[in-house]
Formats: sequence, C-alpha cells, structure tokens
Amino acid sequence: MKTSDQRRAFCAWPRSIKQLFAILAGLTIALAVVLVALLNWPLPEMPRPGVSGDFLVRNVAIVDVVNDRIVPGRDVVVRNGRIDSIGASLPEIGNRDLFVVDGTGKFLIPGLWDMHVHSLKMSPQYTHPLSIANGITGVREMWGCPSLPDSFVACGDDINRWRAGLQDHSRLAPRYIMRSSFAINGEEGVPSGAPAFFKTRNADEARALVAHHGADGVDLLKTYNNVSVAAYGALAAEASKRGLLVAGHLPVRVPLRTVLAAGQHSIEHPRIFLFECYRGAAEFRALPNPEAAYTTDLRARLIDEHDPVRCAELMAAMAASETWWTPTLQVLRMSALAGNREFREDPRRRYIPFILWAGLWQPDADRAVAQARHASGRDVNAELYRLAMDNLRQAHEAGVRIVAGTDAGDTYVFPGFAIHDELAELVRAGLAPTDALRSATIDAARFSGKAREYGSIEAGKVADMILLDANPLTDIRSTNKIAGLFFNGQYLSRAALDELLAFAEDQAGSLRTNLQLLWGALRSPVVWAQAAD
Repeated sequence: MKTSDQRRAFCAWPRSIKQLFAILAGLTIALAVVLVALLNWPLPEMPRPGVSGDFLVRNVAIVDVVNDRIVPGRDVVVRNGRIDSIGASLPEIGNRDLFVVDGTGKFLIPGLWDMHVHSLKMSPQYTHPLSIANGITGVREMWGCPSLPDSFVACGDDINRWRAGLQDHSRLAPRYIMRSSFAINGEEGVPSGAPAFFKTRNADEARALVAHHGADGVDLLKTYNNVSVAAYGALAAEASKRGLLVAGHLPVRVPLRTVLAAGQHSIEHPRIFLFECYRGAAEFRALPNPEAAYTTDLRARLIDEHDPVRCAELMAAMAASETWWTPTLQVLRMSALAGNREFREDPRRRYIPFILWAGLWQPDADRAVAQARHASGRDVNAELYRLAMDNLRQAHEAGVRIVAGTDAGDTYVFPGFAIHDELAELVRAGLAPTDALRSATIDAARFSGKAREYGSIEAGKVADMILLDANPLTDIRSTNKIAGLFFNGQYLSRAALDELLAFAEDQAGSLRTNLQLLWGALRSPVVWAQAAD
C-alpha cells in the first residue's frame, strides 16, 4: 500500500506527467491485449488450389525409374487417383470426361519422398505448402514426441489428423508414410516431466520404452547418440519381438557391425563412416562422454587417421545387410559452407519464419564457422564434407542401399526445396542421376514396404506424379523444373504451386505466425530437451 506521503507526492505531480503515466499504462494494457489476441488468433488455412477429377496426360515422356530409361510419346489416364492405363496415342473414346494435360516436351516422374523430415505443429502454414510445391508427396517423420503434449513439435495426433484430412480431401499435405518415436537417448536429452525410463540407462528401461512407444502407434523407434551397447541390444531385441523397426543415429558407443547384426532398418546422417573408419574409433567409444570429445582437433583426426581398408570392409558388411543409409548430406554441407556469403544469403530464406532464421539458423551457422578452423589453419568442416562425399560414392559402389532424406527443418535445410538439393548432392558425390532419383522414388517405396502402391509410374499404382519441363536423367537439377503435380486425385498446375509458395512466404513474414511459433517453442518440452542435448 502507498503511504500518505507517497499519495501526496503523486498528487503534487504536474498534470502533464500524470497524463503521460496514464497514456503509458493504457498503451501497455493495449499491447498486452494485442499480444494475447495474436497468440490465440487462428492461423490461416493453407489453400487447396488444385483441380479434382480424372485426368489424361497427353504425349508425355515417362521416366522409368525401375528400368533406367525414358519412354516417350505416352498417354497416361488417371482415374480415382490411380494410374488407369498407359499407352501410345490412347483413343479419345471414353476419355471425354477427363481433364486433359498436354505433356508434349515434358517428362513425368513419380512423386518425390523425403525420408527424413521434422514437422511442426505449424507445418500446415510452413513445411506442407513448401513440400507440395516442390513435388514431395511422401515423407518419413523423424522427430516424434515422448507422448507428452507439445506446443511446437508435431506429435502423433497431429500426424493422424493430417493423414485423415488427406484421405477425405479436407486438407493438402504430403503423405506421412512413417513416423518415428521421440529420440531414444541415454542420460542426456530427456524432457523434464517425462517418465524416468526415457533416459534408457539400462536394458530394462530400454524394453519398457519399446512397450511405451509401441502403444503410441509409432512405425519405428529412433535411436540417438548416447544409447549404451547393453541398452541398444535390449531395445533391438524387444523391437523385433513387437514387430517394430529401429532407425536413427548410429549411437556413438555402439559399433556399426553390432547395429547391422541387430537388423537396424536405417542409419541416418553422413557421419557413419567418418567415425567408423577412424583408426581410433574404439578408443573414442570408450571415453566417458564421447559426444563432448567432438572437437575441432577430433574432426582433424577423423580425416588424418581415416582407414580406407577398414572402410571398405565395413561398407561390404553393410551392403550384405538389410540396413539402409539416409545420408542427409545437407547437414555437413551447411557446416562446410556456413562462412560463404552467397550460401548464407540464399534467396529461399524468404520462406523461413524470421524467428527461426534469426534465433536458430544464423547462430547455428555462426557456430559452424567458429568451429571450422583448426589451429593449423585447416578448414576441417570443408575437409570432412569432402570425405563424406567420397564415403558415399564408395558405399554406393559397394552396394549399400541409399534412400534420400534431407533432415528438413535443420539449419539451412530448406523444407521442400532440400530434396532437390539432396538429389544434386548425391549426383555430385558420384551416383548416376537415375540412382539418385530412385533413392527418392522406387527405393524409398521399397524401404517403406509400399512399392506395390508407390514409387514408379505403372498402371494400378497411386498416381502421385510430377510433370517436369526437362529430363532429370540428363540433369538431375531438372527435378525442380516442375510444370505440374498430380497428387491425391488432384492436378496442381504451375500457377497452383506458385500459390502455395506465395502462401508459405506470407506466413514466414507474418508477425502472428512468428509470435505463435516462438510461444510454442518456449513452452515445448521437446525443444528444451534438444536444446540441452
């Protein structure tokens, strides 16, 4: 309470000062009201600009990803969202009810799948329009939630809602082919409030965690960096009993051969052979905290003490296994190019919410620059990137199965656009354009157990197809020269796809969108867990 002296002092203030205080108080209240309104006001719905119905694509060149060839001058009939027939100059009779798309001079490829993405609660305003506009018709979700409500990351209920909306044509989103559990980790990286067994400190906790995620309906269990050998063995065995796949990082304490023997479905990211082919790998695994030892000096040793003979043996072992590799080359590319001005000023930044750009992407790139320079003057990040590209070429030649994924949502991995960047990186590393294209089409479908329905342009399959202006087998960068998209029983012209891009750009620059994104991140257990990791 104010004392009588304080009240008298206040009353003695000039009228102008009192008025100023009243105005400031009013402005503060008004600002608070506006802020609350912005945080709670519904976000705009993503447009659905396509044409629905059955289609006839006239005189198009089909890119046959199964047989590595171009089949020119074909007509393709699509009915009820599936490829009904394919032929040369199909008769007009019976096709007058079809919406005709002229494919003359164009190329038809299967829809692209990005097999490593991270979705947000706000993906309908952010990643979904960018994905569809770039011809991404299927994704594998690799973030997951610890079965806790989350305000930032897309959880199972979000993905199920998007799947249902796609099925009843009430929303436009890529097909969520598979979704993972939250990262299964060791002592670190566990959200506060999560059950204790999320720490996966031993075999019993690993088995309990498998049961927990299995009940949540995930398709795969995502391994992370700090899982012990004992916990990993129990995790893999229990997952096998329950018919669940294991995919994710190669835990730093678990040798590659152990993971291969356990039947892990895929290993993510480009660092597999950087560590496994390091002559000091065994000593590195034995450190009390290997993650903390990932210094600039260590990265230099990974290069200097790379063992090509050991590497060839490990690649042969992986080729003989059932394990796939999702290289996500974009991750190391960012570290290697973070100091490049042209790279940092990529014009596609206009599609990234400025909260993410300023709060995450730019600081992360700055850290990469600071950590790149070795005491000797070497840029070890650039050297590691080149070595990873060599590893990929050698692994492919050895027969290691590769599936395309981008880590979309990570720093400088532009959602939607990144799949085209990744395919170009695969070719730059040494894959033929056909092999790169397969990794995002038929091989991605095979990986997912869905090759009977997706992945190639064949009669009877789902008609998720991209119409291109140029031949991707001549230049893989032609995958982003999209003239139109057939997806989920709709045809989206170039103009319709541009409408989606415009929507995404508007949302990225929207104050309301960015405030809601920031507020969601601040309240997210998953974000806080990964920030501490």
